Amino acid sequence: MNGTLSDACGVLIATLLAVPLVLLPGYALGAITGVLGFRALPAGRRALGAALLGIALLPALDALLIQAAGLPAAALANVVLGLAALRPTIRDLPRPVDWPAVALAALWLAIVTYALIDIDTGAALHQPLTVIDLVKHGALTRAIVAHGLPPVDPFFARPERAGYYYYFYTLTALVDWTGGRLVDGRTAFAGLAFWTGIALLGLLDRLLAATGLVREVPTRLLRRTVLVLLPAGGLDILLVLLYRATSGFWLPIPEWLNEQHINWAASLVWVPHHVAAALAGWLGLLVLAELADRNRPGRRAEAAGILTAGTAFAACAGLSVWVCLGTAAGAGLWLALLGFERRWRAAARLGAAGIVSLVLAAPYLLSVVANRSDTGSSIRFAIRRFGPLERLFDEPTLGLLEFVLLPVNYYVSLGVFAGGALLFWRIVPRREAHAREAGRLLTICAAVSLLLGGFVSSAILNNDLGSRVVLLAQIATFVWTAVALTRTAAGTRLRFAGSLGVLLILGYATTLYGFAGLRAYPASHHPKFAFFNGRPEIDRALRAAYGWAGTNLPRDLVLQGAPSAPRVFDFGLYGEQPVAVADHEARLFGAPPEAVAARLAAVAPIFDANLTGAEVHRRAAEAGIGALVVTAADAPWGEPGSWVWRTRPAYADTLVRILRVEDLDE
Repeated sequence: MNGTLSDACGVLIATLLAVPLVLLPGYALGAITGVLGFRALPAGRRALGAALLGIALLPALDALLIQAAGLPAAALANVVLGLAALRPTIRDLPRPVDWPAVALAALWLAIVTYALIDIDTGAALHQPLTVIDLVKHGALTRAIVAHGLPPVDPFFARPERAGYYYYFYTLTALVDWTGGRLVDGRTAFAGLAFWTGIALLGLLDRLLAATGLVREVPTRLLRRTVLVLLPAGGLDILLVLLYRATSGFWLPIPEWLNEQHINWAASLVWVPHHVAAALAGWLGLLVLAELADRNRPGRRAEAAGILTAGTAFAACAGLSVWVCLGTAAGAGLWLALLGFERRWRAAARLGAAGIVSLVLAAPYLLSVVANRSDTGSSIRFAIRRFGPLERLFDEPTLGLLEFVLLPVNYYVSLGVFAGGALLFWRIVPRREAHAREAGRLLTICAAVSLLLGGFVSSAILNNDLGSRVVLLAQIATFVWTAVALTRTAAGTRLRFAGSLGVLLILGYATTLYGFAGLRAYPASHHPKFAFFNGRPEIDRALRAAYGWAGTNLPRDLVLQGAPSAPRVFDFGLYGEQPVAVADHEARLFGAPPEAVAARLAAVAPIFDANLTGAEVHRRAAEAGIGALVVTAADAPWGEPGSWVWRTRPAYADTLVRILRVEDLDE
């Protein structure tokens, strides 16, 4: 079957499977808890709220179920929970059909599909740049389906499990397992990325309502404002043009020219697990803020709010430890303010929710601590990088300028949302902005996340802390910008006069450029991207070979391809069997760096040098490898007398051969 058609069908099926596995259970959770006024919401908003509750709460609950009883039990529990909400959900379906909403959902699904599937021409396979992260998403999903939780390390074969935030992949694994051969880890991930985007709309809807700042705004105007703002990115397109002028190259990923601060559309297709963590963290805070605004909430409402918030906080921890760090810091500052104001009951609810979250997240937290072998501190003090300065100055001048220009850095990253936030604070008095706890939490979380993102960084491969913790501030600045625009609107028409209109246009340009770059990156001829999909005909052959292996070879057989520098992707995108060592980033899931280096040194020469069959057998056996995947790009392929051609293949075509290690000459 053509790869493009197979992937597109898989994404559609995964999206539909998420309805009984995620959306309907979220609807049931909303009806049971009644948080955020769920029962009183109009039908359309209730659907958005159901998506939010499903994405933000189920990862923590399903992770415990999977660890205790396995994937089938968790899938059954979700479906049974969802069946309880089936009748009211059907009753809530709009009559007549809301065709504009359907069209927007179809457009969003098309965008997700475009960003995440392969383009198969029949002779070659063209992969999107999202495979940089998609290899991790697909491989970790596969590991959970095959071995449960905590997941095995999909990048490095070892007895310990992976030490990583895996909660989002509990949902993708449920969809993958339920979909059978029709869905794989990649397409399951795409389906959940779609629903995370819907859940983001649900959070924004509830957050805007909870602040009380848009009570007089017509629903149509508010919806239009949110949809106009969602696609906008920062001002990175200006950095791209500057880079082109100075280097002669187009950089396909605009956010790589500065410390990453990704727009919503790109975040949802690249890293929806971090977005889901921001949704979960905000949900927990918002539920408690709603209770804090009430004079005397009933005990049942308090209990439901505490349990919901605690579950959301636990999910936040397992979805993204970096976003959770910002959420915890924001909650800590809020707790201190509540104590200072002597609002002990609200403070007690927040503390109780924190205890619930620790209890629910304890198995996950213990597994992360036990299965990571990183040496030294994973978090360090560092001023946020400002890309345009790096080619002009050296330390210590660079560090001083990055500190002084940090507000400018954030303005470039946030773009129209920075302008909208400034406009908000110019036209909305602080007393009104903080009249409700949700409004005050916007300020608290924005300040905390920007401070953490500005002065603290993570030291595990990339600065994911600096890139992801600012998602909390992105939500706050989005709300502020939406409020400011509705207050300056002319009737039902939005006004983007002056600088705000320019910022919006540049934000659209950044987003469009980034999505074009996902497919057009070969045309940039940038040396940093030369190894991506460099031999598309081989990638197509590898997809077929890994597909054959998944059906015809034992699932626990270690299947090793060339761990070429700097990255390889096909094993995690299409493979079902484990790998001895993925590539030079195989320590991502906590494997000891020295062990990764040693195995690379032992395995890489199999594919880079012309060794004897006996030497290849020895090296492969010592690494626990059961079969080798050799391609026309590997050095031994070009030697007519090499072990590649003297060994009977288990699978062979014109570009790829799979050879069992036991068949090699000893």
